[in-house]
Formats: sequence, structure tokens, C-alpha cells
Amino acid sequence: MRNIITIIAALALLATPLASRAQYFITDSIIPERIVVKSTLFGIGSMNNLDTYLSGYDHKGGALYLQHENFRDARTGSYRWKFQTLFNGTVGYTTQGNNAQLAAMASYSWGGYHPFTVGERLKLLAGVQIQLEGGALYIPSNGNNPVAAKLRTALAASGMAIYRIPVRESDWTARLQFDIPLAGVMFAPEFGQSYYEIFGLGHSGGIIAFTHPLNCPSWRHTLSLDIPLRWKRHSTTLRIAYSGDIFQSDINDIRCHIYRHAFTFGFVKTIFKIKQENSIKAYTPY
Repeated sequence: MRNIITIIAALALLATPLASRAQYFITDSIIPERIVVKSTLFGIGSMNNLDTYLSGYDHKGGALYLQHENFRDARTGSYRWKFQTLFNGTVGYTTQGNNAQLAAMASYSWGGYHPFTVGERLKLLAGVQIQLEGGALYIPSNGNNPVAAKLRTALAASGMAIYRIPVRESDWTARLQFDIPLAGVMFAPEFGQSYYEIFGLGHSGGIIAFTHPLNCPSWRHTLSLDIPLRWKRHSTTLRIAYSGDIFQSDINDIRCHIYRHAFTFGFVKTIFKIKQENSIKAYTPY
């Protein structure tokens, strides 16, 4: 655990010089054409995996997390829209008794949102996401089938609540996001069907399954807090976040769940684009 914390602290220190360059404030006389908020977070957390293709027991342990987000403001017609691209990477080590399991997962999502302002400080956003996720679970002690590959894509409903908290002379920004896959497809071999049969012998019928909330009830939720930090002429924004990623499926006689919970931190860079060839930075996101 000490080694994991040391690695995360080193990554955060490497990111600090990039995030702590001199920045400037937006004034009423400057109207940005577009706002882009970028963040990179690192963290540690827990992982709980079950895949009856590999084992009938839960494997529990820890994981390292990486998240990169690009959140931009864009104008389409007479309406203002916001677009988010989000990458999540997870590397986990879990155990059940004397059996170890290795996990590697990566996901990418693109979402479009329409904002609704409620009062002076609260903003609600509703939209849709296109999600893509892949990875693998690996149990070295298994004989014939040591690996379970994961690949799925889905259309999800997504919503956010963003609230600006007044603290002294600045605003802290709290955000809650909830994503629920509604329909999609996933790679789903049958129980006992080996990958040699699928890819070697060509017995690939029925390995692609349609997913919906009844056979694949899953969701992702994230709560983050952006804290502006200022000293002398320098400023940056620290982000602290908790995220939970719940994946569950019961398809082709195989039950699977992958539960991930993580606490992450990192830095936010906000770019206010004034012209096509020029831009200035500000520490206050959204």
C-alpha cells in the first residue's frame, strides 16, 4: 500500500508544474467563445469481481485508477450545449483465499448535455452518453479458461448537478454525475465455451448479446469538488473526487459483476477561448 501511495504522489507532483502556471481572470469585458475544462486524476480504491465463467466466488482487493476528462462548452444554433469526453483506466489485484485474480479495464465515453440553470448557483444538465469499455479478468491458477475478456458498448442516460459554493473570495464547485446504460451489446460467450472454440474453430454463434437494464443493471456515479488555490500571481484548481462504477450482467448462464470504488485527486485546467488563434486561462471551472 505504501508503494501505491508513493507512486500516486509522484504522479501528482509531476502534474503540478503544468497546472500551476500563471493564469488570469475572466472579466465582464471579455466574453469567451468557448470554455474547455480538462482534468487528470489519479487514485486508489477497492474492487470486487465475480465472473462465473472463471470462478463461482467473489474476488476482492485493491486497484489503481486513472481518469482524464475533457468538458467543453459549445454553441449549437440558438441553444448552448456542453460535451464531455471521459477516459477511465483501472488496474486491479484481487484475491479469494489463495487464488489471485488480475484485472485491467479501460472505458471511454462521449456525452452531450443541455444545461438548465436553477437559481444563481445551481446548474442541472441532462443528456446522453455513448459508452465503450473493454478489458480482461485473469486467474493464473485456472487451467483451461484462465481469462475472461470484457467488451461492451452502450447508449446511456446521463445527468449532472453542478453547484458553486461561495468560500471567501472564490467559488468551490461541487458536481454530481450519474450515468445509466439503457441499451447496448456485449461480448458474451456461453458457460463452458472456450475461446479456442470461438476463435479457433469458428463456433461464434450467439457470442454477441443485446443488453438492457434487466439483464445488465449497471451505473456509474461520481461526486467531485473543485477547490481553487491561489498564491501570489499563480493559481490552479485541485479536484478531489469519489467515483463508483457498478457493472452487473446475467447472460448466457454466466453471472458477472465488477464493482469499483475509488478516491482520486488531481488538477483542473480551464481554458477560455477568445479567438481562433488565441486563448487565456482561468482557474474557475464551469
